Amino acid sequence: MAKILVAGATGTLGRAAVRHLKEQGDSVLGLGRYVPLLRRLPLDETFEGDLTNPESLEGCCDGIDIVLSCAGASMRLDNWWDRRSFAAVDFAGNKNLLAEAQRASVGRFVYVSLHAAESLLRTEYAREHERFVELLRRSGLPFTVIRPTGFFGFFGEILRMAQKGQGVVVGPGTARTNPVHEEDVAAVCAQAVRGTESEVSAGGPDVYTRREIVELAFEVVGKAPRIVRVPSWVFRGLVAPVRLLNARIHALMAFGIAVSGVDVVAPAVGRRDLRTYFLSLAQQEKP
Repeated sequence: MAKILVAGATGTLGRAAVRHLKEQGDSVLGLGRYVPLLRRLPLDETFEGDLTNPESLEGCCDGIDIVLSCAGASMRLDNWWDRRSFAAVDFAGNKNLLAEAQRASVGRFVYVSLHAAESLLRTEYAREHERFVELLRRSGLPFTVIRPTGFFGFFGEILRMAQKGQGVVVGPGTARTNPVHEEDVAAVCAQAVRGTESEVSAGGPDVYTRREIVELAFEVVGKAPRIVRVPSWVFRGLVAPVRLLNARIHALMAFGIAVSGVDVVAPAVGRRDLRTYFLSLAQQEKP
C-alpha cells in the first residue's frame, strides 16, 4: 500500500482520482485550501495548504511515497471572482509543491498537463503547464506526465447551447480530437503512481472534428443543427476586452480559440463515449 498525496483533490479529476486510488488499496492524503471540502472525500488524511503559499505547504510531503498533482487554476468561465492565473497556480504553485516533494524525497511525482501542448505554447494555459513539466524533468525525481485531450466536462456548454438552438464553430471546424472522460483519466493517474513511464497520453474512444461535436450535441437534443462559423480572428477580437476584467478567464478563452484549430488526438485509453455523456447531461438538465 502506497501513501499518496493528491493536490487538487476537490476538483472533478481529483475527486475521481481519489476514488480510484482508494479502490486499489492506497492510503490517500488530500491537499487543499478548504478542509471542509476535503472532508467530503474518502480520504485517510487531509492537509490544509495553498499551493501559492509555500509556507503553508511545509511538511505536506513528509512520509509520502508519491505525489499526484491535479491542481491548477480554475477552468470555469463563470467564476469571475477567482483571478488566480495559470502562471500563479499551474506553474508557480506546482513549483512550490515540487520543492516540498524534493525536500521529502518522494518516490514519484505525477503531474497532469495536456496533450498536443507543443502546438499551443502561444497560449498561457499550455505554456505554464509546460514550464512546470520542464522543471519536473530537471528535478531529479522520478516523474510521470499525464497528457489528456479535452475533458468531457469542457464540452458541456456545447450541449447547453444546442438545447437553446445555438451552435458555434471557431474557424473551419475541421480540426480533430478525441475527448476523454475525467473518470478514464483518473484511472490512468491511479495506474501511473505505480508505473515507470515518463509520459502517458490519454484520449477517448471516438475521434471527431470540432464541427461534428457540435452536430452531435444537436442530434442528442433532437434539434436541427443551426451552426454559425466564426473566424478565429473575430473571436480573438471579441474576447480581448475580457483581459481587463479577469485575465484568467481571458487566457482560458484564448486557449479555447487556439485549441479549436489544432488536432488533439491521443491514444484511446478511455472507455466512455461522448454521445453517452451528452445524453446523460441532457437528461439531467431537462426542466
